[in-house]
Amino acid sequence: MANLIQKPTEEFMKKARGRLRITINDEVINAELEQLIISCKRDLVRNGITSKKANSEEDGLITMAVFLYLKSEFGLDNKNYEKYRNSYEILRTELALTDDYISEDDINVE
Repeated sequence: MANLIQKPTEEFMKKARGRLRITINDEVINAELEQLIISCKRDLVRNGITSKKANSEEDGLITMAVFLYLKSEFGLDNKNYEKYRNSYEILRTELALTDDYISEDDINVE
């Protein structure tokens, strides 16, 4: 089951469309967004993040990484590609250096 990447939920897709300021629920746009989200999760896993963490839609840092990835990769003529891609790569690196994101042990202290 390791490295199993899950498709985003409809709720997460709605949040992603909101982050990109997309107000319509279009099949073609949704297909592109879904593929980008899956690509981002695969990239996170490839860089050492556990698949369990990469698939988390509740973790604020993972969600931010996905949204930064989307903002850098979505669309054809993205003037802000470098800004968002650099932010994504910095966050991805920081996550890969954090035990909570590279270890399967879930320790929740509340």
